[in-house]
Amino acid sequence: MKGSHINDNAGRETPSKQFVCWNKDAQAQMLRVELADGSFFLFPHDHLNVVRFERHNEGDLLTLLFHTHEIEIAGKHLRELGLAFQRLAVDWVKELPARYAATANHDSVYIVSIKVSEIHAEQ
Repeated sequence: MKGSHINDNAGRETPSKQFVCWNKDAQAQMLRVELADGSFFLFPHDHLNVVRFERHNEGDLLTLLFHTHEIEIAGKHLRELGLAFQRLAVDWVKELPARYAATANHDSVYIVSIKVSEIHAEQ
């Protein structure tokens, strides 16, 4: 019997490696959004309507609007992530635990928080 294996390093923490909070993959069909509690959402890339990047004094904010949900990603150096969304080349994003803030590369994307909200259609 042949089985399949999905290589998913997003949830593993390896002390010897740089902690990452996103993965670039031009072949990705869907975006996986992982929350701090371990739950996740999957969104088809073709349902992405708008990506907005904003710089703030305390960090950056990326807002993603899908047909049914709004996703707010707060963090540092998020411009690179926003540009990857332009090419629909983001496979997954996740929050990094606060305890890794000190060890994060200060020039790399660092996601502090992700908020997913359902968009309710007006009647």
